[in-house]
Amino acid sequence: MWRVRIFSCPECGNAYEAYPPDDNHTTASLEEPKEVEGSVIKIVHDCEKCKHPITLYWYKPKKGKGFIG
Repeated sequence: MWRVRIFSCPECGNAYEAYPPDDNHTTASLEEPKEVEGSVIKIVHDCEKCKHPITLYWYKPKKGKGFIG
């Protein structure tokens, strides 16, 4: 089951919900990540309030200290 993520439009601050695209790409960033394990999925949302395009980059969490998965 995927968990919803809440983001805010950088233009107007309106909150919106986003869901991971699959079970592997569960971490999101508003900036394109530089160092990730595997692929990055780019998804563009339009803010419902101001119509500003918001780009989310979904990727697999990097394994490191304390990683369980």
